[in-house]
Amino acid sequence: MGELDDVREFLRWWYGPGLDSPAGALTADAAVPPDLAQWHSVAARAGVPVTFQDRPIALTRLSPEPGGMLPFWAENQNGHHWAVDSRNRVFARESGSEDWLPTGEDLRGFLLHCTIREAIIGAPEKFTVFVPESVLGDALESFEPLGFPALASEEPETRLWAGAGALARVTLPPVGYEHPSEQLWMITVAVPRGADIQGYEARFGVPSSGGVTGPAAGRPPEEPPF
Repeated sequence: MGELDDVREFLRWWYGPGLDSPAGALTADAAVPPDLAQWHSVAARAGVPVTFQDRPIALTRLSPEPGGMLPFWAENQNGHHWAVDSRNRVFARESGSEDWLPTGEDLRGFLLHCTIREAIIGAPEKFTVFVPESVLGDALESFEPLGFPALASEEPETRLWAGAGALARVTLPPVGYEHPSEQLWMITVAVPRGADIQGYEARFGVPSSGGVTGPAAGRPPEEPPF
């Protein structure tokens, strides 16, 4: 793929076509990996916010540490930070620790991973259900796992899934949602801006959100382009 085509095509799929807005000049130090500088450029050209919880560190504020790590992404409460090394490997560090731990992701994969995760978090058309483990496979029958590992700030079991016209985030539920006899899973299903979520609501037994909105309402589900 070319210049972060995977991220660009995902953003077009999720937010709609024609969002390649002109971007202002982005200045990046020579120490900034090309993939990271390109992500900032692609995100700026989307014309809409693409992060809603965790955040990228602005290019102008990037500063390599003495050991060579370049912190570039931060958890919303600053509990965790992510950095990239000279080989484009991504590491995570918890606040208060001095140790960078490998995430198993390279920079390009991490940037796509977080772009997709943020899209689910910020989606106006989404719902969350709690599903017993015995029916989890049936609930996700039309979805495929994306293969990203959990972020350091998440439960280790957290995974992202994609289906025709929808994304899903699957994780353990918060305290207070226990099942008396088996493990519960929390599934958040989100659809692209303006897409019809009612079919997924019906499938998961969720009351209808009351209709479809947006310029792309009624378009058929599309396979994710990433």
